[in-house]
Amino acid sequence: MANRDWNISKLQVLRQCHRKFYFAYELASRSFADPFRRKAHELSKMKNLKMWQGTIVDWMITNEILLYYQEREVPDYAAVAKKGVDMAKKQFEFSANRFYHDPEISKTESGTDYAILDVHESNAPYTEAELQGVYQTIEEILLAFPNFQSPVPGKNMEQYLLSARFLRPDAKTLKYEYEGIKIQPQIDLISYMGKSMHVIDWKVVEKADADYSRQLLLGGIVALHFSRERYKKEQWKPLPALEDVRLFEFNLLNGKFKEHVINKDSAANALDGVFLLSDEQEELSQSRPWDELDIEDYERTDKAATCAICNFRFLCKQIILNDLNYDEGQYTQLVQHQQLQPVTV
Repeated sequence: MANRDWNISKLQVLRQCHRKFYFAYELASRSFADPFRRKAHELSKMKNLKMWQGTIVDWMITNEILLYYQEREVPDYAAVAKKGVDMAKKQFEFSANRFYHDPEISKTESGTDYAILDVHESNAPYTEAELQGVYQTIEEILLAFPNFQSPVPGKNMEQYLLSARFLRPDAKTLKYEYEGIKIQPQIDLISYMGKSMHVIDWKVVEKADADYSRQLLLGGIVALHFSRERYKKEQWKPLPALEDVRLFEFNLLNGKFKEHVINKDSAANALDGVFLLSDEQEELSQSRPWDELDIEDYERTDKAATCAICNFRFLCKQIILNDLNYDEGQYTQLVQHQQLQPVTV
């Protein structure tokens, strides 16, 4: 069996709706050569205001704040907060001008200005007060960050980060192969405290009941594997073990964190879940290129609530109305008129 890639986002989407999985992971392409594939790509990158708010905060922590602490320096948080708000304003302007539709403007050249927001691409309603609230929240979180509580009792976040032996932010290059499946989860931060490691996931969410344990468990497994391989290479002993890994989910809206348990049973269950869902993906695509796939093999969910918040809802309806063929003009008209009455096929 050929090696297969997997990540937590694919898992979540596959469970929500097979048709959504097709749009996001089988069809989408950043190339402008095929309008249907390009539109799927744009919609896969589109964010609502709340998601976008979290993206800005996460970027600032990873690419600004943590870089200072890696050098044992303390950032100027007023300057960091201002930069975060300025970045958000530039991204909003980029999206409002729909520069992402222009093949002459690449994402690489656009740098941190690049953004696709649903208030522009899908005409999602919003108020100026909501937009200003996003800017205010970004500023407040970044200013409050150094005083958040940390996993170490008696230390705030600034003291905790300065005391770490090593910080590895945005550890997206780390991977672990399991039963022919390459697992490469998004890891926001690994903080090394001696032999032990803290795997951290930043969240800017209002839902208190959201469960991100699987994502963190996979991150912990990958971080432990990487650390053990490094110890073996350097001939360091003793090797890190599962009990040296701790998992923390930080809610940056309230400055609080939650620890998730990692042990042999929880790690095994997380890996088994990945394997089972990877098999489901394989049954759908059978490792074929996108142009050999049949969209009708990817069933739509029957849950109206899932459809209502799906980035691909207008695209999905448009191709249903047009015998599964994409029509740019018809799609644009659907978006402009927000015509989302149920469709039966």
